[in-house]
Amino acid sequence: MFLTQGLINHMETILSIKNLSVQYIVGKKIVPALKNVSVSLNRNDALGIVGESGSGKSTLGLSILNILPKEAKITDGEVCFRDRNIFQLNKEEIQTIRGGKISIIFQDPLSSLNPVIKISEQIRETLKVHHQDFSDKKIKELFEMVQLANFYGIKDSYPHQLSGGMRQRIMIAQALASNPEILIADEPTTALDVTIQKEILELLKKLIKEFNLTVIFITHNFGIVYDICSRIAVMYNGEIIEEGKTSEILKNPKHPYTRSLLSVIPRSKQKIKRFDVIENWTME
Repeated sequence: MFLTQGLINHMETILSIKNLSVQYIVGKKIVPALKNVSVSLNRNDALGIVGESGSGKSTLGLSILNILPKEAKITDGEVCFRDRNIFQLNKEEIQTIRGGKISIIFQDPLSSLNPVIKISEQIRETLKVHHQDFSDKKIKELFEMVQLANFYGIKDSYPHQLSGGMRQRIMIAQALASNPEILIADEPTTALDVTIQKEILELLKKLIKEFNLTVIFITHNFGIVYDICSRIAVMYNGEIIEEGKTSEILKNPKHPYTRSLLSVIPRSKQKIKRFDVIENWTME
C-alpha cells in the first residue's frame, strides 16, 4: 500500500481496523471481498473510502458494524472501537455501539426503511432502543434538523409516499438520532438526482460540523471526497492500495490505479480518456 506523507499524528484513535479479511460464499465458490485491510480513524477525522463498484467499499462499511449478509464470512482480523473488538462483543454490547456510537446511512433509503411502518414510528423505535427521548417533540426536532419542515404532514407517511430526497433526510435523522460518535455514509446520494444530491451533501457537511462527527464516506466520486474528507483510502480488488491526505493524493497520486481513476474524471475542454485497466495486478 502507498502512504503519502503527513499521516502520522498523535490524536485519539477511536476506530482501528487491523488485517480484516472477508469472503462471500456464492454457491460452491469462495469470493474474497476484503484482503488484510488495515486503516485507523482518529476523532474528528473525515475518511473517504474510494473505489469502483465491487472494490470492497461497502463490505468494509458493513463489517465495521458487523452487519454483513449471511453469505459473508469474516476470516481474519478485527475492528476495534475504543480498543474493544466489535467481533467479540455480546448482543447487548454490540447493540449499544450499532446505531448508538456508530451509525450508518445506506445508499437506497427506500430499501432501507421499513415499507409497512410509518416514518415517525421508525425513528421512535431507534430512539427507544438507545434510551433516548422518543416523544413527538423530539422527532419533530430531528425532522427540523434535516430540514423537513412539514412534520405533521410527514410523520404518518410511509416511505413510498415520500420523495427520494425526503427519504434520505429521514435516514440521516435516524442515523443521528442517538448522537453517534462515528457516521458511516455509504454512497448516500447515489440514488438521487443531481440537484437533490447537492442539497443532501450540503446538509451532511453542516451536520458533520454541528455534531462534531467522525466520518467514513464511502463513494466512487472524488469530487465528494475533496469537498468533505481530509483523508482518502483508495480500494482496489478488496485491498487498500493507497492512503493519505486528500490534497496530497489528488495532487500527486502514487499508485497507477489511483492515477487511472483520477484521469477519467470529466473536465471541460478535455477529450474523454479511456480507463486504463490494471491487468493481473496483485499486491506485493
